[in-house]
Amino acid sequence: MNFSEKQIKLLEIYFKALANKKRIKILILIEKIPALNVEKIADKVKIQYQTAASHIQKLEKAGFIYKKYSNMEVLHTITPRGKKVLNFFEKLLNEKN
Repeated sequence: MNFSEKQIKLLEIYFKALANKKRIKILILIEKIPALNVEKIADKVKIQYQTAASHIQKLEKAGFIYKKYSNMEVLHTITPRGKKVLNFFEKLLNEKN
């Protein structure tokens, strides 16, 4: 396989975004319950608001979730790329060696 420098940089961003169990939990949560705000995400994952905001920012940078503005709220929803990552994890975990 050949990867360009740009592709390698993108992979680094993806892996860094997924290199934390709380971020993985947030991605799973948003897939199950779309359109959550930071406060609800923090509450459900049992982390501080600022910590949740930081994790969400990293997931957004990787393109796994996106913001949707609704009235005075910012809601977070999983992207197709985020769904692909979760599907990959599921296949990887269910794989028989």
